[in-house]
Amino acid sequence: MTFPNTLKLLPLALLLLACESRSDTHTVPTVAAQATATPPPHKPAPARKAMQTFTWQDDVCENTGTFPAGAYTQRQLRDTYQLVNGFQLNTTVVPFQLGHYNDAFFSQAAQHLTQEHDSLAARLHGLQVVPTPYWRNIKRLRELELAEEYVLDHATLEGYFHPDTWLSNAYYAHCAEYATALASTDSAVVIPAWRKLVDAEKVNNGIPASLEAAFKTQLASPERMRYAKVALMTFGWSNCANAQRKYSDLSGQHPLQDDFAKLFTHVAQANCVDVD
Repeated sequence: MTFPNTLKLLPLALLLLACESRSDTHTVPTVAAQATATPPPHKPAPARKAMQTFTWQDDVCENTGTFPAGAYTQRQLRDTYQLVNGFQLNTTVVPFQLGHYNDAFFSQAAQHLTQEHDSLAARLHGLQVVPTPYWRNIKRLRELELAEEYVLDHATLEGYFHPDTWLSNAYYAHCAEYATALASTDSAVVIPAWRKLVDAEKVNNGIPASLEAAFKTQLASPERMRYAKVALMTFGWSNCANAQRKYSDLSGQHPLQDDFAKLFTHVAQANCVDVD
């Protein structure tokens, strides 16, 4: 470690010491002269810096943070806390039941998805966050997270309307088994993939017998291929592709609640919910 400022000040310190040494040879002032010397002016105590507060609600408590006035604006704090909560899309793009596996459901989902994404993206882009590198980076990561989620949801909808796109989207390499079955109209491809999916789900299910019973009932139905596509898209493809997302766990990778609280000199909590 270097100390450039100290080195620059060293000649000045030596000069001051030399002057102090020469002053010792001067005649000592008389008592009368000392008596008439002007006392140093009294320095008032520095004024206490004004403080401001900001209040926000998390999942458990109402929080009131105290911070030096002028450090941030209320809008910067409000907008930064929006980053803590995130900007997830709520449009459902997979059919959880057979009645949703049709053109009307997917057409409506596509319309809602685009509208929701455009609205959230505009809000996120316009946020005025606390101007530190950390929070600017979190904003950038939230933008990437939203964009990534939209691309996946759009690919899922596109797969329904244009089945060949299952084989060319960005997630095919990791989820090829589900994508291949969803792109196919051959029961010899679709039904075994469905059977394998149900067997995998039974491993972590508390009542695997109910899953097996439902599978057998649906397999005997004339709608077996549509039942298979619902299961493969909703529980196979969706889970597999979401697991490949790079920006889906931002809150798990960064302690955003704690980092937001660190913007304040003190945080008081009230009206907390008992979570025990």
